[in-house]
Amino acid sequence: MKTSARIALLAATSLALAAVLSSCGDSAVPGARSCTAPEGTVPFVFESAGRELFGFVDVPDSPGPYPAILLLHDSGRTDVTRGLGDFAALRDAFRAAGVASVVWDKAGSGCSGGRYRGLADLYVRADDVLAALDALRAIEAVDSDRVGVWALGEGGWVAPMAAVRTDAIEFVILVGGPAGDPIDRLGYTVGRRLERAGYAPEESRDIVDRLVRALAAMRDQAPYRDYQAAVAPLAEHPLLPPLSEAGSDVYPTERRYDELRESAALHVTPEVFLPAVEAPVLAIWGDRDSEVDWRRAMRAYREAFARGANADVTIRVFEGADHAICTGPAAPDETSEADGSAPAAARCPLAEDYLETMTSWLAAYGFTRSSGPRQTRADASPRPIEPSAE
Repeated sequence: MKTSARIALLAATSLALAAVLSSCGDSAVPGARSCTAPEGTVPFVFESAGRELFGFVDVPDSPGPYPAILLLHDSGRTDVTRGLGDFAALRDAFRAAGVASVVWDKAGSGCSGGRYRGLADLYVRADDVLAALDALRAIEAVDSDRVGVWALGEGGWVAPMAAVRTDAIEFVILVGGPAGDPIDRLGYTVGRRLERAGYAPEESRDIVDRLVRALAAMRDQAPYRDYQAAVAPLAEHPLLPPLSEAGSDVYPTERRYDELRESAALHVTPEVFLPAVEAPVLAIWGDRDSEVDWRRAMRAYREAFARGANADVTIRVFEGADHAICTGPAAPDETSEADGSAPAAARCPLAEDYLETMTSWLAAYGFTRSSGPRQTRADASPRPIEPSAE
């Protein structure tokens, strides 16, 4: 049962958010108006690139002003009010540490307006982060000097893009950050799936090489018909089309092909933005990650931060953990609707000390409610990169 203090806090935050949302004009989409934030949270709606994005803020039990963290998704669609991408376990941990969590649906997903474009919106997602940051910082209950971002997978490209464009992002947590560009990530994922399916190593490498060359041609502005010819031989392999939205990127329509070519998303690598990130960074991987090559990613991060001379970097690798730092398969949340009217929220056992690692790191820099005023970057003790688990 919620305490009266928490109920009062939620009410106060709701009023503050209402004042912010009223500045968005009359561009609200009907879908967003019909959505309801989960119990114990307050709705968070903001405008970015002409679309209205819907989410919610999970506030701590303590009175404000409190630090806040923006939670950025990996690839794929979201539906945060129905448990798909709501980051419940993370929100619980951050709330207990006195940190407000902010999560929203990507454009064209869940309750957000606009059209879902997946990877093609990589740069636009960074714009969304800055728009969310502006809306959040307008709320009095939020300590605008202690706001940062947490990002998973694809969000590991987005968070640094946003961080280098503003001084308002005071810390960055990256989980399962990619080793290279989206072509590299897709090639690695396909290779691992082929390996698990029993393909011979030579055959698997040949398929991946063909795929990478075809996607590189797309990146380098090859005509659509040339790309089709390059990727056509891969269609006989049944593991490629079922790769969720990645399948539609490997076998795109001409419209989708043009979107991907023109988005410049295929050029994004850790080396592009990470060297310019000055905020403290915590980078985390699981040593059973099948979506990114964590060893290569760790080396790329080290090199990028060394070039940028950012000493406030901590790297952790969790043994037995996958891309999302899970140590076992996800199971449907028992609180999910049993009649099929809502998608089951995936819950998985997280690596021991994963959540505590993040909250302790935040506390060390003064980014939790109980840690008092935050340290300036000049005063904070640098957190050295930890030894590799290679």
